[in-house]
Amino acid sequence: MPNFRPLLAALLTLLFAAPVGAAEGDAEPSVEVEEAPAPKAPRKITGRNCLGQPQPAAVMRSLFGIKYGEWGLEERLSVGACVPLWKDKGILFDLSAFEAGFLLHATPIYAMPGAYMTFAPLSILSFMVEGAPIFYWPINVSSAGYYPIASYDSDFSKAALPAEDGGTALGWYVRFGANLQLAVPIGPIRLIVVDSVRFEHFSIGDQPFYFHNRNDLPAARNDWFVDNTAIVLAELRPHVNVRVRLGVNDQLIMNLGGNKISNAVRGVMMINFEKVGPRIRDFMPILAVGGRTHHPIRQGDFNFIVALSFAVDLSRTVDPSERKGKRSKKTADFVMPPLPFAG
Repeated sequence: MPNFRPLLAALLTLLFAAPVGAAEGDAEPSVEVEEAPAPKAPRKITGRNCLGQPQPAAVMRSLFGIKYGEWGLEERLSVGACVPLWKDKGILFDLSAFEAGFLLHATPIYAMPGAYMTFAPLSILSFMVEGAPIFYWPINVSSAGYYPIASYDSDFSKAALPAEDGGTALGWYVRFGANLQLAVPIGPIRLIVVDSVRFEHFSIGDQPFYFHNRNDLPAARNDWFVDNTAIVLAELRPHVNVRVRLGVNDQLIMNLGGNKISNAVRGVMMINFEKVGPRIRDFMPILAVGGRTHHPIRQGDFNFIVALSFAVDLSRTVDPSERKGKRSKKTADFVMPPLPFAG
């Protein structure tokens, strides 16, 4: 009987050792495996948009000032909401933000409760607009109250505006303008340059002309003013939380209807505490001493201003990096928020 075992073993070897389709000369299929893309590194958040934080915040700001020559005091209080625009675009955008809310200017002789809005597309540039009704009243002090006068050229000295002639009045105002601010490190100091320009329209009372107490100039019932404040400061940082600023300030106020000018030059000192407790930011006493270089009746007069400015984070949001005391050195060196000096 023939032995078929060798032949069977050869057939099984051909069937199971050769791949399917080998008889047609097909190549063995290959499978390509794509590599997963490397994860992108998260963008570094450097923004200090709203009270030094890169997130929205409910903000209260206060600036209280006392002025001598002539005497005056005013509280400027705002409460609003701040929203960052760009949080990770670099130092030119680290302070970009939009803010809007309630604003109150209050003195012993007038109150202006209204609304404000600020828009900062860049860290070095911001725009503002505000408006409010105005309520005037007398306090039995010379030149304090609503005083109608005959024209732009009328005498508005204290002797010409006796206490018994002060009256009441109603009105409104709108104001808009821009701030340009820049800080550049030069060795151990920072050089700070700020310029703020404001265009103001006031409508007060029912007489053709009156003494405009706030700007210390004569005005028509409906009149425009321009207010330009320039500040140059040298800043030292003796402590991580403290900045000492010394420099000079020039403030020009012009009545556009009557071409009346008030200009004052002052030396300025500010001490800025970046954080005071968990909520208070930029707590800053301000002292400005100088005199008027131009004024219709008070040219050469000495004057000084003592003020206190601070902001409060009502939302109590604190960035984790700030809790650890970390700050963006680039942002701190090259840009800064607007100084609260121009009315």
